[in-house]
Amino acid sequence: MTARLLGVILCGGRSSRMGRDKSELAHRDGGTFLERSIERMEPSCDEVVIAGPRGVKSYVVIADPVSDRGPVTGIAATLNYANEHGFEACLVTPVDLPFLTSDDLGLLRASWIRTRQTTIAKSGDIEPLIGIYSVDDLPRIGRLAEGDDRSLYRFLNGGQITYQTVQLERSHCRNINTPDEFEDHVN
Repeated sequence: MTARLLGVILCGGRSSRMGRDKSELAHRDGGTFLERSIERMEPSCDEVVIAGPRGVKSYVVIADPVSDRGPVTGIAATLNYANEHGFEACLVTPVDLPFLTSDDLGLLRASWIRTRQTTIAKSGDIEPLIGIYSVDDLPRIGRLAEGDDRSLYRFLNGGQITYQTVQLERSHCRNINTPDEFEDHVN
């Protein structure tokens, strides 16, 4: 049976430290952060969606049901979409990871295909926003998204769901949050 995997690019943050929408930042290899995120995700997924307030023409945008409640809200909403549209899991990455590669996502997918278990990137410590979340975890992640403590890191480390990890290069998991970090990226 073919595994259907939904690609999710998290674009729902306020970008307060950056001072502007990170999805529209120019990537040093051309295009925007969002366009490059889509390109690296498409080889590993059956469909790609944008989780956040805005997107790109021809891609489904799944808005957070409640704004400013953190990335787990977007993950829960996209898991719900995945469940309703016949996907087994969501491959999730934030838009602000310009060094993450298609090969990195391929490693996550290969590990997930072998076990069908939630798969989280690790680069020293776990990277909860780079991973594949099974739709079977939707009830628990949905409750997390509705609670007061919405930390995926604490949720995963607390044993709320069973998951496996895939080691990625630390430099590939580095996100861009500030104008100075962005300048370092483009130079």
